[in-house]
This record gives sequence, structure tokens and C-alpha cells, in this order.
Amino acid sequence: MYTKSVLNNGLRVVTEELPAFRSAAVGLWLTVGSRDETAAEGGLTHFLEHMAFKGTGRRNTYEIAREIDQLGGLGNAFTTKEHTCYHARVLAEHLPRAVDLLADLVLHPLYLEEEMERERQVILEEIAAQDDTPEDLVQVLFARDFWQGQPLGRPILGHTAAVGSFRQDHLLAYRQSTYRPEHLVVAAAGRLRHQEVLDLVEPLFENFSNGSPRRTRPGAAPSPGVHLHPRDLEQLHLVMGAPGLPAADDRRFAATVLNLILGGNMSSRLFQVVREQLGLAYSIYSHLSFFSDVGLLEIAAGVNPRNLPVLVRAVNLELARFKEEPLPAEELDAAKEYLKGSLALNTEDCEQRMLRLARNEIYFGRHLSVEEVLEGLNRVTAAEVQDLAREFFQPHRWALTLLGPLDGPAPEPEF
Repeated sequence: MYTKSVLNNGLRVVTEELPAFRSAAVGLWLTVGSRDETAAEGGLTHFLEHMAFKGTGRRNTYEIAREIDQLGGLGNAFTTKEHTCYHARVLAEHLPRAVDLLADLVLHPLYLEEEMERERQVILEEIAAQDDTPEDLVQVLFARDFWQGQPLGRPILGHTAAVGSFRQDHLLAYRQSTYRPEHLVVAAAGRLRHQEVLDLVEPLFENFSNGSPRRTRPGAAPSPGVHLHPRDLEQLHLVMGAPGLPAADDRRFAATVLNLILGGNMSSRLFQVVREQLGLAYSIYSHLSFFSDVGLLEIAAGVNPRNLPVLVRAVNLELARFKEEPLPAEELDAAKEYLKGSLALNTEDCEQRMLRLARNEIYFGRHLSVEEVLEGLNRVTAAEVQDLAREFFQPHRWALTLLGPLDGPAPEPEF
């Protein structure tokens, strides 16, 4: 059973009671991400997330780690372009301790200078690891190329120089301008009662307020084109993509089906043609990103540099075929069954249900039941998928980013 409450300060509490489960998952979601940073603040959202685990007024770094372990579950945090989430999954009887711990991390971090210096080095190593992993780096470069000069294109981790310059006052100022009760969603799913969660949350957050002016999240506009990043690598890594749909667009179900058929699993068109038939790449896939006001459809692969023209030509042909040929009924039905099966499996994981609760509240302001999602998938028609393909697959809307050894001109998207 789904229930929602809103506290006096605007904080939202959404729960799903699942009595058959033995565990519960809870997440404290702030609608602030790297997209909300100015250029000088790049990486601060992620730095704040890391520093929350480095000591509060009640717990030091070791005590935080020990308490997470004592709960016998999992506790962590992550930062995205639009969110920061502190979350835990525990046995149901440990839910009060988990909520208390996460609230402490969000509300009372100390940002001690000595801890900042240690964590700064950890984050710099994280950036270095990303730079040393071509599959990750090409995604960072593509985002920068596609959303040129805009916050959505900046890396979540930030840049080495900026991260190296942050001080305690930078963290405090950024937190004051972005951590707000009306931007906080507490989502919990599993063996729990809504009133129980509400009784835990209210006394912890009743004094949480922020009187500073709200920030306005900047919009985003894509920048099509070809972007080359030479590097001495064994493979050439590529990402090509085009604008997709915002998270709340009614056509998101058709877009999800399109993505799956294009490159979302091992039976997808791109995987079967590029890997299985032509043997050009070990991995090729497509992916959809839904943001609050924009979206992105991208294709990624790694290839021997001499095979780049053949691979891009094969991708171009598949995109053209999607636009020109009617989608076979059996292919549409298979995609729907795969998506419905994945959704059903996720319902058996209380953490996945917590994630769905939070994202639905953030993007829709309401709960979307599993049944409603299944109905949305069932309604998708072949014509709707093809209409989206014709909208998405316009060469002038696409960008192509290449990372690796480059010989000769880059092939253009032509479909």
C-alpha cells in the first residue's frame, strides 16, 4: 500500500507497505545534483555526499561505518546530474536506527578540515580512475560535447583543479543554497507502516529549514556535431546520441520499447548486427536518460580503429531501417515481455521499490503503480515506436564523440 505525507516545512514522505518482506529500504533524496552547480562549483554536490560520511556531531567516521555494518544491511549514497541520495537497506526491525543514521548524515555533517583533506584525495583518485577507464571517460566527454557550456554537460565528479581548491566554506555555502526541506523526499519500502516512518522522520526534520533564496535550475540545449579526442589506446571508443524525452513525457513507454529493440539487450538489433553478425565489437548498446526537462538517447561501443567506418555504417543502416520499415509484431511483443519481466523481478526487491517511489514523486508528484506501468507498456503500438524513431533519428540532431587513436576523417551520422 502506497501512502504520502507532507510535513509543514514541505518535506515529503512516501512509503510502500510490503508486509511479506523481511527487510526495508529507505532513501533520503535531495533534488540537487551536478546540474545545479555553477562552473566554479563543479563537483561540490558529489563532495558534499562524500563528506556526509566523514563525521557528524554525534558520530565520527569510524562510528558511521561501524553502525552501518552493525545493522547487517547496506548503506551508501550517490550523486547524479539531478539528485543526491543517501540510502540504506536493513532488516525491518532496524529501520529506526537506519533512519536516524541517514538523517544525521544529511542534517549534521561537520566538514572537518582534516577529513576534507583525506576525502579530497579519495575523490581525486576517483577522477583519475575515471580518466583511466575509456568506457567511462568517453561518456564524460560526450556529455560535455553534447551539452556544451551547460551544467548538464559537466562531470558529476568535477575537475581535478576545482576539487583541489574546495575549502570548508565552499561546502557550507553550497549546502546552504541547495539543501532545502521542500527539495527532500524520504522514500521507504518494505516491511513497515507509514505512520511508523512518519513518526521517525517528523522529530528529526521538524526544524529543518532554509531561508536562503532558491536557485533556478538552468535549462539545457543540445549541440550536435562530431567531436574528436585523440588518445593512445588499443580501441576507439565512441558515443553517438540525440535528444530524447523528459521523464514525464507520455511517450516514455514507447521510447523505452524503442531503446530496448535498438540496443537494450543481447537480442537487440545493434547487438545482433554489430557483434553477432559482423563481429565488430565486444560490446555495443543503446541507453535512454530521462531528466526533468530534457532527455537523451545514446549508442556506445568500442571498436578497432580500422573498423570504425564499417561500424558506423552498420549503425546508420539500422537507424534508417527503424524509420523506414514497419516494426514486426513479434519484435514489439518480445520487447514488451522483456520489460514487463524486468519490472516484475524488481518488485521483489524492496530497494528497487524504494527507488521507484522516490523517482515517481520527484518527476510526477505521485505514485505510479506497477499496474499503471504495465498498462502503459501494453498500450504501446508499433506505429508509435516508429513515429518516435522518425523523430529521434534525424542526422542533424545527432552528436558523435570519439576517444582513441584517430586515423583519417570521422564518419558522419547518415540515416
